[in-house]
Amino acid sequence: MFTPPKPGSKIIIVGGGCFGLSTAYALALKKKYEVVVYDRQPIPAPDAASSDINKCVRYDYGDQLLYMRLTMEAMSHWHQWNKERAAENDTPVFHPSGVLIMGYQGKYGPYEEQSMQAIREAGYGHAIEQLLTPEAIVEQYPQFEQTVKNGYNIAYLNKEGGWCNSSESVKHLHGKCVKEGVRFVVGQEQGCFQRLWVDDSNSTTVKGIITKDGNQHAADMVVMASGAWTASLVDVQDQLLATGHVVMHFRPDESTRQTMTDQPVWCADIARTGYYGFPVNSNGILKIAHHFNKGYVHPRATDGVSIPRTQVDHSKDTIPIDGLEHARTALAEILPMTSKMDITYSRVCWYSDSIDGGFLISPHPSYDNLVIASGDSGHGMKMMPVIGFKIRDVIEGVDSDYTRAWAWRATPKNEPNSKDTHATLGDEQGGRFATKEELRAQS
Repeated sequence: MFTPPKPGSKIIIVGGGCFGLSTAYALALKKKYEVVVYDRQPIPAPDAASSDINKCVRYDYGDQLLYMRLTMEAMSHWHQWNKERAAENDTPVFHPSGVLIMGYQGKYGPYEEQSMQAIREAGYGHAIEQLLTPEAIVEQYPQFEQTVKNGYNIAYLNKEGGWCNSSESVKHLHGKCVKEGVRFVVGQEQGCFQRLWVDDSNSTTVKGIITKDGNQHAADMVVMASGAWTASLVDVQDQLLATGHVVMHFRPDESTRQTMTDQPVWCADIARTGYYGFPVNSNGILKIAHHFNKGYVHPRATDGVSIPRTQVDHSKDTIPIDGLEHARTALAEILPMTSKMDITYSRVCWYSDSIDGGFLISPHPSYDNLVIASGDSGHGMKMMPVIGFKIRDVIEGVDSDYTRAWAWRATPKNEPNSKDTHATLGDEQGGRFATKEELRAQS
């Protein structure tokens, strides 16, 4: 039976990314716990999903009302963080550019219809501006003229959405944690989680963690907020699977850059295509990403568990050649101007996918004093300012809609969260990495 920590307890959080930092901050605000965060890399960790130039911030969630409400709650915090940054003469972390959500061939899909309905019913209908004709889209966003001609000719704009500079957001929250007394232990040896430290007489009782340097670190509770690495560090009973997804950077020429700086985040019939992109940032970078259902896996030789393969350990990795070919074909229709652009940087971004796409934030059913805070499933960053307060509720045993939704699930029979249904990274049949020459424009 799960027992919440008592006042004065020491809580170790493994992972200094989105979930880990937000949890550390929420716990520290209570001024009754000792909170220590361990990470094998300096924060922001360069291979974490949260370390990026931008992530979408939106509350368009189809019929997933729980996540819509959570992101609506986060919006005021994003604006508050901007005020905090301004007071320190620093750049904003949240950019309310709007999010343009495009349908296809004159029709919205179920995701778009459900999102608009849910947003209106929540009282936020003022944020929705429908663009029901090709002319309406092009008049407002002429840079999408070819996109519209190719069938993405109906859309709506969520005027309150936008994007965050995710790496800077992580830095900002790290600073807030430090101010509240959170202690950080980072480094390839002293900060690197090796395994759980369990009681010699009862292997289900967690006493703390053991780091790569062999040292034992006692804790009254351990929170595994280790993102895509979680399933490879602790037995999560097929609840989670590390999957990789394609991210690409382009550097448009000056004339194109001018047209793409002042634009919204865009999603191109995303439930069908999985493609979305961002305005050109202050460094002249246009980022486009592909979030597709299965993603790539990278099975560990010893047990087949998928583990992230990142550029921290494989600096020459790019993106799989089949992912590149898919992207070039899709973007020739979605954003044809990119066909003439080299891909100047690419990476595989790693998610911790849950069995149903929802977060997994729950006491571990097989261990005492262990909470799993993972399963971002590619959509956790937008909630970073508030997700930690919900994770804190799980840690403290508070019952809520969130804690019930994120509890340990039964793995569906005959439909395991298995690598068998995913493309394997490194396969010569398509999973090999693209060369620098292949990343260049082919036309």
